[in-house]
Amino acid sequence: MERPILEIIKNIEEIPTLPMVAMEVMTLSKSPDVSIKAISECIHRDPPLAAKVLKLANSAFYRRGTQEIDTLHRAILMMGLNEIINITTSVSVLSVLGTRDKGGESLRIKFWDHCVATGLIARHVDKKIRMKAQGREFVGGLLHDIGKIIFDEFFHEKFMEAHALSIQRKCSMFEAEKEVLGTTHMEVGHFIAQKWGLPPYIADINLYHHQPGNAKFKDITSLISIANLLAKAKELSCGGDSVSFVLKDQEAWHILRKMGYSMDVLDIERITFEIEDIGEEVKTYLSAVSEEPVAEGANG
Repeated sequence: MERPILEIIKNIEEIPTLPMVAMEVMTLSKSPDVSIKAISECIHRDPPLAAKVLKLANSAFYRRGTQEIDTLHRAILMMGLNEIINITTSVSVLSVLGTRDKGGESLRIKFWDHCVATGLIARHVDKKIRMKAQGREFVGGLLHDIGKIIFDEFFHEKFMEAHALSIQRKCSMFEAEKEVLGTTHMEVGHFIAQKWGLPPYIADINLYHHQPGNAKFKDITSLISIANLLAKAKELSCGGDSVSFVLKDQEAWHILRKMGYSMDVLDIERITFEIEDIGEEVKTYLSAVSEEPVAEGANG
């Protein structure tokens, strides 16, 4: 009997791990007494990571005001610990999983286009419904599909077969994955998030962004579920999922409304117009995190 793929994945020694500094930052962030100095000194121990964190802190996505942020200490003071921890987590995962195609037939570029779009749209929706997710919405969107990268890396042919089946049947990727691979990117992503020690809400988002009603962190998972659909509606996807949907019919929409969020402000036509330039924003973000970091300003 063929060994289940999920069990194989759990025993693959070549699965990458997050940089030690990123793991330490996440551990420090769990302490109620964590200091700016401790986080700053920890990130400094990985100069390329520190440079990329500073670069993103100065980008259009995060920068506040006109003054350049030239040290991590100042970045934390201006942006807050939570946002710096979110940026560090995002940059670390992107560096490990890669944002470029490996060559040949691959969905890697489309994958990251979709994930960045989901994060950016989640940020837009977060502001409209005033969830105040404090950066978790972007990180959650960015990392909601990491199981697909593992499929692409270690089971590429079967993953491409699932992708083709998804397009042929116009069904969701996870339905095609279940048939071809015997498991889904949600289950694999949940395992990877736990293996890496990512925040529990990210593991929850990975497992339940298609069934937010089952999530422990229902608010942020529902937000990502909606952003995921909107990204697909903008044709920023890497599967054959149908983009035809009614927002008010979605489980996520009803969950957030029951939780007291002003969901009536989410008009699908208006949102589609408001995120018209999302593709260009995606390119700008991926360009920022993909380029080789510059060391200047990373220390201090």
